[in-house]
Amino acid sequence: MPHLYDLDGMAHTASYKKAKAFSESDLDDPNNFTNISSHHKLVAYRDTGKATKGDDLNPSQEPLDPELVMISGGGRLHGSIAIGDGIIRCPLTLPEIKARQLSSCLEITRRPRPVDLAIEAALEKERLANQAALEKERLANQVALEKERLASQAALQVTLDERDQNTTRFIEEERSRNEAGQRALYELFVGLCYKSGQVPPPMPVFSSIGTNKSRAASHNPFPGVSPP
Repeated sequence: MPHLYDLDGMAHTASYKKAKAFSESDLDDPNNFTNISSHHKLVAYRDTGKATKGDDLNPSQEPLDPELVMISGGGRLHGSIAIGDGIIRCPLTLPEIKARQLSSCLEITRRPRPVDLAIEAALEKERLANQAALEKERLANQVALEKERLASQAALQVTLDERDQNTTRFIEEERSRNEAGQRALYELFVGLCYKSGQVPPPMPVFSSIGTNKSRAASHNPFPGVSPP
């Protein structure tokens, strides 16, 4: 036979036609209960008991402590105690229990009203919603920044590719102009050789002009041959 703590939990987690065994894990979510006040009473009893009797307290395995019910429930609200009203009795009033407590005992607090619990639950729900919205906004900003970074990186790569293409084209154009100039000089030199009765040398291998040194050497495209 379950103890009164579990019976109270079973009575407020489902209708009597769908009653199931009560587990302490049911306390993890207030939505498991038919009303938030019932959830709060059981949680308050458990937490107050652990604070006064030790963390190894398991309210499901021992009878309800009437004084602990009075302490966790804030006394008799409207003449009734928080858990097991009419089944268990406590001969002492809350002030009498409070006066008997040692200074190290947990301070007795007033039992929260259902409206206070509803407000607290609404505030917690709003806090979680705001937290989720902020996290969603943070992730969206992170995605936008990553897209912007990738776009900037792609634009930079396009600029670098265009620069490399322009440099390659400039070098090729300069090489073509240099070879054309050297051929023109050679043809002129060959014509002068024929006019003077000399045999022109073979056509030299034209070198590319890419440095100041090669440009200086281009003034004499036929090394070892003196012009007439």
